[in-house]
Amino acid sequence: MSFKPAIILDETLPTGLKANFSAVLAMSLGKLRPDLVGADTPTEDGIALAGITTVAMPVLGAPAQDLPFLFAKAVDLPIRLAYMRAAFEARDYADYTARITAEPLDAHIPQAVLLAGPRKAVDRICGSLPLLR
Repeated sequence: MSFKPAIILDETLPTGLKANFSAVLAMSLGKLRPDLVGADTPTEDGIALAGITTVAMPVLGAPAQDLPFLFAKAVDLPIRLAYMRAAFEARDYADYTARITAEPLDAHIPQAVLLAGPRKAVDRICGSLPLLR
């Protein structure tokens, strides 16, 4: 089985938020799957550079209204992460968790999602989406 992660962002977000949301989701993936981070690599002069991802991670764009559907469609994937609007609106992590726990999942609005699992399953969900520009 070939493992594939993909990040899907609301294509209308400002560039800075797209970068931030992608970083947050990639960090969460790294926590769940530390095996996806390669070993530290020394330069010729002996400086160790921290390992980076060993898998390609496309960043795709989609209309904002499609993100809840894509997130729901990925319910059977082994990894399904979302950056919800509550995270953007929260003042700190405690506020974020309070906002998340106050409402059911379908009341939350994803602004970005990360889907990961078998390549064919991920491609069925988001394979027709364009790379983010």
